[in-house]
Amino acid sequence: MSLYLLLMVANLDIGKKIQNYLLIDYLKFFLLPFRFVENLINFTSDINALWGKNKKQKIFHSIIRGILITAPILVIFLILFSSADLVFRKYLLNLININAETIYRSIIVVIITLVFVGAYSYIFKRSKSIFQTIKVIKKTFSFGIIEISVVLGLINLLFLIFILVQMTYLFGGEKNIIVHGFTYAQYARRGFFELITVAVISFLIIFIMEKYVFRKDENHTLQFKTLSGVLIILVILIMVSAFKRLLLYENAYGFTVLRLYSHIFIIWLAAVFILLLYKIFIDRRENIFIIYFLTSVILFLVFVNLLNPDAFIAKQNIQRYYSTGKLDVFYLTQLSDDAIPETIKVLDIPDEELRGPFANSMYGNWLYVLENKDYHNKWQSFNISRSRAIMILESKAKLLKQVKDLYIDSLD
Repeated sequence: MSLYLLLMVANLDIGKKIQNYLLIDYLKFFLLPFRFVENLINFTSDINALWGKNKKQKIFHSIIRGILITAPILVIFLILFSSADLVFRKYLLNLININAETIYRSIIVVIITLVFVGAYSYIFKRSKSIFQTIKVIKKTFSFGIIEISVVLGLINLLFLIFILVQMTYLFGGEKNIIVHGFTYAQYARRGFFELITVAVISFLIIFIMEKYVFRKDENHTLQFKTLSGVLIILVILIMVSAFKRLLLYENAYGFTVLRLYSHIFIIWLAAVFILLLYKIFIDRRENIFIIYFLTSVILFLVFVNLLNPDAFIAKQNIQRYYSTGKLDVFYLTQLSDDAIPETIKVLDIPDEELRGPFANSMYGNWLYVLENKDYHNKWQSFNISRSRAIMILESKAKLLKQVKDLYIDSLD
């Protein structure tokens, strides 16, 4: 709340008078906290400019600046990795051996400090200050190669450590995990969304740095390309870990729409990182990257529609039943008409405890179709999937009723 008030005062003081505000100006208040990020980076740049021109001092100050930029990023990644991986979290807590509450308080203090430094920089960005008297004025902001090396180098090191833990435990089998007191399912079910968040943040970091990296000579460019290329490879390996976790989770609990979309999203995100790699090493033109990015989004959407997600999910879950004996028939009955050609195969399963509830629910759907037959026969409401589903239900209506009646009788 204090941050919002601070930024609102700044916006009123620097921007238009409040009586001239439109509705869109009030809506912008919700985005004000994000404005501090650019000003925080510029603040560190101004501090760096205040320190003399001595070469050794500049190198030292650039290293400090890189560490200051990297510190909050590493904290965020450590939180995400610790939440994603129980073994990594255990190693981290053993390493620092500090009370968890102390860690969270320290993190909050650091983040709030950075936010308010950026906020105050935002307030005074147009007012006269000591920074305006500096002779060395940077017309355009850029990351020096030392800052780039510190930021990407430390992130790469953290990612490499996390991947080594993953290779030992997630890909090493159940025995390695049980040693630490966790079950395989307990270990695998956590962390998918945290790892995807790590990948998205990494993409933004590389994309921003690629845009603002200071290309003084070939060595600068090569160093950035090397470090960013290594980071992209590490991120792809982390996404492989997320993909593996999702597979293990599905083996334990079955397929759902969200899990299927998550699978496809990981593959698409990996493709976007490959496009970013192409942009960094081959074609730096931003408009070309945007075209490729939008093309990948279109292909992603086309693939999802061609895949027929609900039918695919039903098919996979029924196949899983024959290997595990587990099937959530209630979930299958909640899928769309697209899934009916696959879900109706539940009637072929010999387990009456599964066939009965399924037939009871599907026969109810068939009665609903009969009650609304006039509506479904209208050309305005015609749908190929629904029409096919109605034909299948009609052909199986007698069997559904028979299995349903047996199931209800068994409950009495």
